[in-house]
Amino acid sequence: MPKLMSLSANELKFLVKRSVEGLGFSPGDQLSAGIKAAAAFQLGLANSRLLNNALDALNGLVSSPLLVSFSNDEVVFDAQGQSALVQVELALGFALSKAAPKLRIKRVVGAAFAVPCLMNWLTQPLSNSIAQQCYALYFTHHSGAQRCVLIAADGQLLGLYQPLQEVVGADELLLCMGQADIDGVLITDGADLLGWRERCLDQGIHLESELFARLQRMMQSSFVPETEASRAGAGPG
Repeated sequence: MPKLMSLSANELKFLVKRSVEGLGFSPGDQLSAGIKAAAAFQLGLANSRLLNNALDALNGLVSSPLLVSFSNDEVVFDAQGQSALVQVELALGFALSKAAPKLRIKRVVGAAFAVPCLMNWLTQPLSNSIAQQCYALYFTHHSGAQRCVLIAADGQLLGLYQPLQEVVGADELLLCMGQADIDGVLITDGADLLGWRERCLDQGIHLESELFARLQRMMQSSFVPETEASRAGAGPG
């Protein structure tokens, strides 16, 4: 049984942010990765194994997902094996701005981390004129089962479902606009998901100690080694 430790959402957000910084990603990607990781854990959509896999997939040589096809019915992107901790919002933002009925992102690792990203985007005032319907986001859960999160147009969670049929592959994400009726079993409603987040605020997020140690090592690599020049330039002014 892996040893677990408890930390706050802010602590996890900081650790992931600094870890992504050490890999050379932009400040926007760094902040986004931290927010996604903390929020996904708070909602019960991620665990240590999923975050480990998402960290493994981070590739600084990939700058953005590739647009594969664009039609009136569906937009398809190829994430090129990139982690959903970064850059997935580029594909989401494109599809949402075009009011595309469906968005499919292929070859993405840790698709569950896209859920907080979509929620945050829908809460922005600029999205209100575009987002008029519910959004169903399908992905493969860290248990290996299919999952669907239903999100209202204002970014509020409506429920977590298990689809009755396979909708996405293990490394895919599918976003459907206007799909309020999910062909699946309701696992938990939006209120319970938010209740899980409240419990995390009280009890903390449980992370495997080995993953915590890994994040600390990655964070350390983001620090610039001290030199005579840096010491001479330190201080006010």
